[in-house]
Amino acid sequence: MWHVVAVSDIDRLLAVVASRQHGVFSNRQAVAAGATRRQIEYRRSTGAWIDLDYAVYALDSSPPTWQRQVMAAVLTKNRARASGITSGVLHGMANCRKGRPEITVPASGNAPSRLAVVRRRTDFTSLKLVLINRIPTFDVPTTLFDLASRLPASQLERTIDDCLVRSKVNADELRSVLSRYSGCRLAGTVAFREAIGEITDAYVPSESDLEGLLLRVLDDPRVPQPQLQARLSWWQELPHRIDACIDPWTLIIEADGRTYHTKRADFENDRRRDNLAVAHGYRVLRFTYRMLNDDPTEVLRIILRAGAQSAGEIDRV
Repeated sequence: MWHVVAVSDIDRLLAVVASRQHGVFSNRQAVAAGATRRQIEYRRSTGAWIDLDYAVYALDSSPPTWQRQVMAAVLTKNRARASGITSGVLHGMANCRKGRPEITVPASGNAPSRLAVVRRRTDFTSLKLVLINRIPTFDVPTTLFDLASRLPASQLERTIDDCLVRSKVNADELRSVLSRYSGCRLAGTVAFREAIGEITDAYVPSESDLEGLLLRVLDDPRVPQPQLQARLSWWQELPHRIDACIDPWTLIIEADGRTYHTKRADFENDRRRDNLAVAHGYRVLRFTYRMLNDDPTEVLRIILRAGAQSAGEIDRV
């Protein structure tokens, strides 16, 4: 027995579908909801459904957002995903700005689109699918590789740095992507290799992990009570705080969890702050995650020796 779907039921069903897709849906979804060709044409002619591209519509009540355009572009192609700069925006990456959507389809997909730049990939099926705000896209490592052919070198480095610091990606994942494409001669391969060439740490710890390791080292009766997350009146630029300050020893201690690549990007800023500290009578000790985690005894010995120098008791340490 055939089930006849009332017009009002069709509208309700598609309203639910559209609410999950930023206000848009495809002709295929409309048919699946029970709409006939005549019903579809009627709604298009009255403006209830707005044509965004071939066989993709938006409800007239949906706001014309950038996300709506991206989702509509994805729906125009079978198995399409947001990619490139568009994927970078969805992931919240630095140096990525909203613009004309970019999507990627399998190598066999057709290219033209009124809404987006369409690219093809031969390895499409092997790449991880992620959903961000219900929009299908690629994962962070793949997106960063794609950005190597879209962004200038300096912006690409800062974008990778930002993802590392925010733990969106780690060095092993970046090297794995480079290995995957090293022999393919794809656009951006050389730029990506240069951008990650100095990354040596596979792990970028969280700030809380670093703080815990540093606190354990400083929790020694021979170390004066430190000021944690101290503010420096003579350092007005970001970051306003330092990890620890031991005033009796005029000593500043920083726990550095960034990879070498990230430190390269911030090298000048760090040196300016260190120089200002010296100019105001402080010395600066910097310890990496590996130092704090693998050899805390040696870290403590160095701190105590620096303190003894300040107190004129160097022979006792």
